[in-house]
Amino acid sequence: MLLSRRLCFLFLCAVSSIVAVEQTEDLTINLKEPIFSQGVISTDQGGVIEAPGIRIQARKISYTSKVENGIPQQKVVAEGDLLLEYLGQYFIGEKLEYDFVTHTGSVLNGKTYTSIWFLGGDKFELRQDGSFVIYNAYLTTSESQNKTFNVDASKIKISKEKMLTADNISFKFFKVPFFWVPKFKSNLKFFSSPPIRYKVVWDKSLGPRPSARFRVFSSKYSDLYLRFDYRISKGPGAAVESEFYSEDNLTTFLTRNYGAMDKSVPDEHGRYRYRLQGMFHSQSKDASTVADLTWDKLSDDKMPGDFKNDDFEINTQLITLFRLNHIGDDYAGTLRVQPRINKFQSLTQQLPLANVSLRPLTLASSGIISENFFNGGYLNYSYASKVNNVLHNFHAGRIETKNYLYRPIDIHNFTLTPFAGFTGIYYSNNPQHRTVVQALGIYGATANTRISRRYSHYRHLIEPYIQFQGLTNPTIKVDRYYVFNIDDGYTHINMVKLGARQSFFSQRTMNFSPTMVLDVFAYGFFNEKDYHTTFPRGYTNFDWNLPNLNFRASFCWNIAEKLLDYSNFYAFWTANEDFAVGIEYRHRSRFDWRKSNHDNYVIDFARPLDELLHSPISDGRNTFLARAEMRVSPRWSIHYQAHIGWGRRNEPNYDSQRVDLITYLSTHWKARISYEHMPNDDRFTYDIKIVK
Repeated sequence: MLLSRRLCFLFLCAVSSIVAVEQTEDLTINLKEPIFSQGVISTDQGGVIEAPGIRIQARKISYTSKVENGIPQQKVVAEGDLLLEYLGQYFIGEKLEYDFVTHTGSVLNGKTYTSIWFLGGDKFELRQDGSFVIYNAYLTTSESQNKTFNVDASKIKISKEKMLTADNISFKFFKVPFFWVPKFKSNLKFFSSPPIRYKVVWDKSLGPRPSARFRVFSSKYSDLYLRFDYRISKGPGAAVESEFYSEDNLTTFLTRNYGAMDKSVPDEHGRYRYRLQGMFHSQSKDASTVADLTWDKLSDDKMPGDFKNDDFEINTQLITLFRLNHIGDDYAGTLRVQPRINKFQSLTQQLPLANVSLRPLTLASSGIISENFFNGGYLNYSYASKVNNVLHNFHAGRIETKNYLYRPIDIHNFTLTPFAGFTGIYYSNNPQHRTVVQALGIYGATANTRISRRYSHYRHLIEPYIQFQGLTNPTIKVDRYYVFNIDDGYTHINMVKLGARQSFFSQRTMNFSPTMVLDVFAYGFFNEKDYHTTFPRGYTNFDWNLPNLNFRASFCWNIAEKLLDYSNFYAFWTANEDFAVGIEYRHRSRFDWRKSNHDNYVIDFARPLDELLHSPISDGRNTFLARAEMRVSPRWSIHYQAHIGWGRRNEPNYDSQRVDLITYLSTHWKARISYEHMPNDDRFTYDIKIVK
């Protein structure tokens, strides 16, 4: 084999002094103006050597293939304009030495690139499995010699899974060291959170607060972050954050734990403030079972606003809640546990609460469909600590059943669906310290039809409808049982909804959703003394959707009081790739009650009108919201947000605005300068972070 290679080289050199090429089963050598001597072929005019998993390109190449003392040698030395591709990783450097027998080698003064990181060092040690070790190394995000941010280490090891392990690490920003750790481990693959962030927040009342966040540990599926900040007028603060994502992306676990020495709250005991936040989510492969857990423990109710960070928030909504959902073949169930862990909150604790809904059943061949829902648990309404001396907590075990029967009937072009149902609730406790049972019947019907016509460019669909619903007199009045939420309030009511929905579909696009929708309807109430007219309110909803414009308007005219009950308008317009704007206006009169379900009118008749008007459920106000984004250059953009409110009873006007100026400094560094105006403060923020 060795003899054949030598003969091949001699023959090629004799035929041409320009190029030498040798190709074996697993090795290809292509050199310009080669020189062959004693088993070594070399050139200083450039060439390429290729084998499975490796490609070497350089100006000077020396290839050796021989046997010494019975040991085969197959090595290459390359330098000058060196480019190496090794198992999918690219390297440049001054000199390469590589052994084709052991599949190991070294690169002197080398550099490489992976994900958002540039790595370099005095020596790269290449290993057979694709991993490599860098001695006297550095890691940076800048491709230029002038590094914005870099990590210096005595040794860095990169595994084939792109896991980085470093020893004796010094973190530097613009060549100025700011942090040192003896050992560092991180995943170079880009996870959901950037590894480095810097920020400076300047509050008018509290002064500047510099902040830094960086990843101190990373494994294949998890990250650990440390955050430090210091408020000049108050003191230091620190946070520990963790993130975990399972390999199958079915499980997520996030935590945010923050503490600060900041006595800015007058009623706070001690000078330490904290917030402990977390979120856990997991689901089965078929998504039939989903588990969610969130918690949010705060030292005081002002903590979220005083230490607001866009990159620090978990969407817990200040609630601690465990929820388990399961969907089976014949049922769907939910188990909820919601304790109150912050004493400054008023909350209905669910300790626990279970809900089960059965799959709708068709009764024999009658066409009648049966739907059944059940829930039960222990509920405890706890008032906030500031008012619990005046208002007393209440609790009760609660079991509820809801059962419905309905039958769709086609009559020519109309569909008539009569329905009837029953609701029963058992309470283990009431204001008179007795067990009570609430029971009532539900009855009604819906009827609708469709009228459609096609034109040259669009299709017009009209859907007139009428819905009637009645509730029988409950067996007990509302004052004789505890009301934990809107599902507990019942009173006798007969209500009809009468309206027509019009939809316009464009024939020029493949969009199957309507381009324009207009829904006009009114609610009527019979045998009710609170209103002097059968139809006290009229409603209009309008939607207009275009490729670059979305406009929506909804309003209600209070016929009984002769005023606008509510009006909501918003418009989102994307002019082009460089500019987009959105505005929204909301108005609510004092007769438009605050309800979680706006179509539930039981509360309108369960209490007298004067009592409702003097309660927090009457909350007239006006709100204006706006946001805009504009790219002023390829690297600079401006973001604007506004939240303005006025006309709220016994409260001053509200004005909050924010302007963000965002730019890319170099490579993967993103900087943001923000100004935020709030009713009682003005805040400047500067932050810088790495993005992909």
